[in-house]
Amino acid sequence: MLAIRYADVLLMNAEANNELGTVPTATTALNQVRARAGLPVTTATNRAGLRTAIWAERRLELAMENDRYFDVIRQGRAVLLFGMKGWTANKNEVWPIPNNEILLSGGKLTQNQGYN
Repeated sequence: MLAIRYADVLLMNAEANNELGTVPTATTALNQVRARAGLPVTTATNRAGLRTAIWAERRLELAMENDRYFDVIRQGRAVLLFGMKGWTANKNEVWPIPNNEILLSGGKLTQNQGYN
């Protein structure tokens, strides 16, 4: 069974609304998560500041839930945050396809770029 926490849904909503430019709606969703945790409301007032606040809240709220790696890639910040650990753009966004699966496909599958 797959479960998604309500805080995750609120933070996804906040991020989407912020990217759409509906900052008040994004702020409300973010502040719901912060209020539940007993934190003060965000002081961010513009899209860029709110984006940073939402990303920080996702990092704290969803710690240890294996979301951060995928969040960072989705946000386009992987080279900045993981580059020093060998993360390579246009390669590590996807994982290699197991060779056995390529063989079983009869040539219909090809290896992802960078893993040949």
